Amino acid sequence: MKINTLFCLIFNFIFSLSFSQNLEKKVEQRHFISLKYYKLKYKEPLTKEDSLNFQYRNNDTLVLIKNYLEPKGVRVPYEFKDSTFLHYYKKVAFNHKNNLYSTKTSMKYWKKDIRIFFSKSIKKSTKKDFIPFVKNISDQVDSLNIFIVKKAKDANYFIYNDGDYEYEENLKNNKNTNYYIYWKQNKIYKGAIKLYPDDISLEDKMKDYFIQSLGFFKLSNEFDCNSYFSNCASEKKTLTNLDLEIIKYHYSYGICKGTNLETFENQHKKAKELLKETGHKLNFLHVD
Repeated sequence: MKINTLFCLIFNFIFSLSFSQNLEKKVEQRHFISLKYYKLKYKEPLTKEDSLNFQYRNNDTLVLIKNYLEPKGVRVPYEFKDSTFLHYYKKVAFNHKNNLYSTKTSMKYWKKDIRIFFSKSIKKSTKKDFIPFVKNISDQVDSLNIFIVKKAKDANYFIYNDGDYEYEENLKNNKNTNYYIYWKQNKIYKGAIKLYPDDISLEDKMKDYFIQSLGFFKLSNEFDCNSYFSNCASEKKTLTNLDLEIIKYHYSYGICKGTNLETFENQHKKAKELLKETGHKLNFLHVD
């Protein structure tokens, strides 16, 4: 029996392959890495002895890693999705310009809990539907925790009205957007929504902006008009099954986090090839 494990190192996005063989009840485990990634990761030149241990799979040369110590992390089975779902997901998750795919665009996600603070001027009626809305998302999406906090110093997400204290300077005099998120190395660390109380669809827009801020998601005209990922102007949007499935998938550890589109597609191609070839589930090893 062979078990293939795809390692996803969160910080450098280099993956390796691991093979475990069970011969006459004796288990021998050896770890390999693609020659391409070996040259990027290791400075030591390969020797003739190294070449004797090369493995060849799917037109790829694999190099044996000697004395390999597996990083501490969490293994999660690869989450298979069909091509239709991935088409919709990639449309919103990689923030493409002019609906053209750019292989260098990267997904953005919240690594830590989202802690929302409302300014005092936000009316209870405005928060009435919004708070259950975000709590529902938090309850249903793994690794995404959303809380409401009472003090600004405890928050990393601010919702306030125009004319209040300017909690986010990047929204000051900004006529292009009403929400802002700050990220570093594709991890989102803070966010804000600035509201204009005279807007008749205030509650709906809060939800619109919040959904977009969960991953710098781009709206698309390929979604039904009632979807939060649709760029259709509607006051009847609901969190559709597809909307929720996209958010769940974005925060699933069955995929690599924070990758660009090129890496995302290459890893899924490799994962599906190995799954088809061996029939065994792949695992992503997530390392902080």
